[in-house]
Amino acid sequence: MSDTNITSDDDTPLFDIGTQQSYAIQFWIFLFLLIPSMISAFFALYHLLRERALRQALHNHIIIILLIINLFYQMTDMCFFIHYFRSYQSFMPTPTFRLFWGYIDWSIYGVQSFLYAWVTIERHILIFHDHLLSTRKKRLLIHYLPPVIITIYPLLYYAIVHFVPTCENTFDNLTTPGFYPCQFSDAVFGTYEIVADAIIPCFTIVISSVALLFRAVWQRYHMHRQIHWRQYRKMTLQVIIISSIYLILPFPYMIINFLHVCGMPAEIGAEFLSRTMFFTYYTLFLFPIISVGSLSELREKVKNIIPFRRQRRIVGTLNNTRPHVTDNRAFLR
Repeated sequence: MSDTNITSDDDTPLFDIGTQQSYAIQFWIFLFLLIPSMISAFFALYHLLRERALRQALHNHIIIILLIINLFYQMTDMCFFIHYFRSYQSFMPTPTFRLFWGYIDWSIYGVQSFLYAWVTIERHILIFHDHLLSTRKKRLLIHYLPPVIITIYPLLYYAIVHFVPTCENTFDNLTTPGFYPCQFSDAVFGTYEIVADAIIPCFTIVISSVALLFRAVWQRYHMHRQIHWRQYRKMTLQVIIISSIYLILPFPYMIINFLHVCGMPAEIGAEFLSRTMFFTYYTLFLFPIISVGSLSELREKVKNIIPFRRQRRIVGTLNNTRPHVTDNRAFLR
């Protein structure tokens, strides 16, 4: 299939007008989000890895790993999607490449979802049960080992699904980006995939984050527990802010899928699912941007590199030091 061929052998279009318009919109959305997302990822990684205190902080370890994985995902899978939305075909229209693209798409997305779900759970340990990380052995078992297992599972699981299937994969469907393994067409296997690898991580992120917020507020204002609230407030707000994009974007999509698994007719919510199928990718684009905004240390660095803001403060200070200037609060910003 050539770069410009978007018709079938009988000269009928492979893509209807609605699909072409939808892909054109996704092309611009993906491209618009990709650039600031990559810049934010590089900026966050540079400062988190450069400064020893930030690099060694336990609550930043998985965030750093997620940013690295996210950057790799954007430079590969997201670029493949953008190319497809523009040309209506894979970057390399061969079965091998489509398998490779599908593996990256499913496995790396799964790694990120599971890892961030673990972040929301680990925050409860870091804030309310920090004694569980008091020794090197405890940190190895609770802080380091779970992310390793969580990372290995999707990589191995999707490698088997894509490269060692129990059915025969077909590559005839050229009207959708990525690759859908034949294994997921099996009712049992497909149900396991949507529940275990999509619904559970998303629900865990939302529920654990909401529980963390209520638990922090309760401990702070009702239990009068003596904790280092300023430090824990930063860790709590970081998770809550990042989790908000999961609550807004993929969570409604997963609710509809969950209701379908529970027996709701497939036609109910089908249009909603078709319109929001790419929302999960928006989450990955926004993750580095929100991460920069949620880390107070990085927010200060962003403010320091904005010359206009510094200049406004300096001008306000100079004007207030002149003898003829009275107490004008317009300059006190």
